[in-house]
Amino acid sequence: MSTDGLVIGRTNAGKTSFCLRLARALGLRELNWLVERTDGRTERRRMLLSEAQEILSSGDAHQTRELQTLILSVPRGKSDRIIRVTDSTGLADGLHHDASVRRAMAQTLRSMIEAKVVFHVIDASVVGQALQRAGDMKGFRLNDLDEQMFALGRSRSSYIVLANKMDLPGAREGYRWLRQHLDKDRILAISAREGTGFQEVKRHVWRLA
Repeated sequence: MSTDGLVIGRTNAGKTSFCLRLARALGLRELNWLVERTDGRTERRRMLLSEAQEILSSGDAHQTRELQTLILSVPRGKSDRIIRVTDSTGLADGLHHDASVRRAMAQTLRSMIEAKVVFHVIDASVVGQALQRAGDMKGFRLNDLDEQMFALGRSRSSYIVLANKMDLPGAREGYRWLRQHLDKDRILAISAREGTGFQEVKRHVWRLA
């Protein structure tokens, strides 16, 4: 199932929270989405946004174990256009012990090839805290997984880094490092919990319509 925008990132980076906040920023009260399981089956779901926030944002780090594609109605001229933004399984280092999680992560990586835009959600507060522990911004590097995602993103023209959790301690330092480490024009500072930074996110979404 093809998608307009694919949301990727490590576990607990805030991918699902980002998707739900985006829906709210677009003025939606009800969510329509398609679930694509790792065996290829699809399922359509419909739910109030308030209900979805309670269900989808809770649970363990790998609760999203399939591609969950939100069907979003975006104003475009005199009519609305439909775009698809897909929430994916959180990526993790190494070989996960759960086979279903491994299949879901592989599904995420395959979807990156077809997506028009990749939104890479990063917990900026975690980056900032790691910087503080390292004590050296110039020589600091993230883990291999994120560095590989950065390298893959640089090869695409449609790749956006979302520095999330800007409301938490250490996030500002993490955001500054990301701007120095990556193309600053590709980085947006957001807080999915507080809803800040989503005007710029919406501009990128509107371009997909």
